Amino acid sequence: MANRRDMLHRLKQIVPLPLRSRLKWLGYAWQDATGGTRAARVPPKRKTFIGGGDFITVGDAFFGTLKRHGLSLAMDVLDVGCGQGRMARPMTEFLTGRYEGFDIDRAGIEWCKNQYKDVPNFTFHHADVFNARYNNTGKTAAKDYRFPFEDNAFDMVFLTSVFTHMFKDDVENYLSEIARVLKPGGKCLVTWFLLDEISRQSQHPVMQFRYDVDNVSQTTVKSNPEAAIAFEIDFVRALYEKCGLGIKDIEHGKWGRPDSQYDLQDMVVATK
Repeated sequence: MANRRDMLHRLKQIVPLPLRSRLKWLGYAWQDATGGTRAARVPPKRKTFIGGGDFITVGDAFFGTLKRHGLSLAMDVLDVGCGQGRMARPMTEFLTGRYEGFDIDRAGIEWCKNQYKDVPNFTFHHADVFNARYNNTGKTAAKDYRFPFEDNAFDMVFLTSVFTHMFKDDVENYLSEIARVLKPGGKCLVTWFLLDEISRQSQHPVMQFRYDVDNVSQTTVKSNPEAAIAFEIDFVRALYEKCGLGIKDIEHGKWGRPDSQYDLQDMVVATK
């Protein structure tokens, strides 16, 4: 497995990005054409823009993580950066409470609105927030965005691979907003790339954070920092405390601890 990862990493360094993207699209188009009928609420592979891995497998796995951390039937939940509904899909047969999701990618939200129109307790919103990678025409800076929900609205808020593409000021605002919309006693689950003494020495071969973004974060791509951003763990701990969120657990992922039992990214579990 390690040799395969190393080979893929070397190929990425050799093959130009436009060609890699085109080849990947052609491969996905072939899978769409030959793969038979797609499951409900699963986008075609060639039109899937959120992360890697199998859409259903990744969504089901995180649904299990949410339940492991206390998700129950009647909870009201917020999915920040809901994309094309990868995390929403497995909850449709479980959740009786209110599900709200928002994302900065308009196409993803339109997909969800169409696919979930028969699920009355699921609602999706487009947030026209600027991001150089995902929404470069956005009108609102992430550091100024106010979540479109009332105070103390949700029992659980979760984010997967959102703060890993955001700058310090943006993250500070979003975590403050999470604290605002969480009910007292509510729980938030957020994935990060956390820099500490261990992760600095054992980074994943394709996740090398080498370039400073500011005094608390680093990126893998100097010319496009939002491609992937990691934060100093002490900064993250202090930010949670500032926002009134108590960290209950940190599940360190495989990116910085290859022998971890958890997923690629780190996850911080906290309560208000």
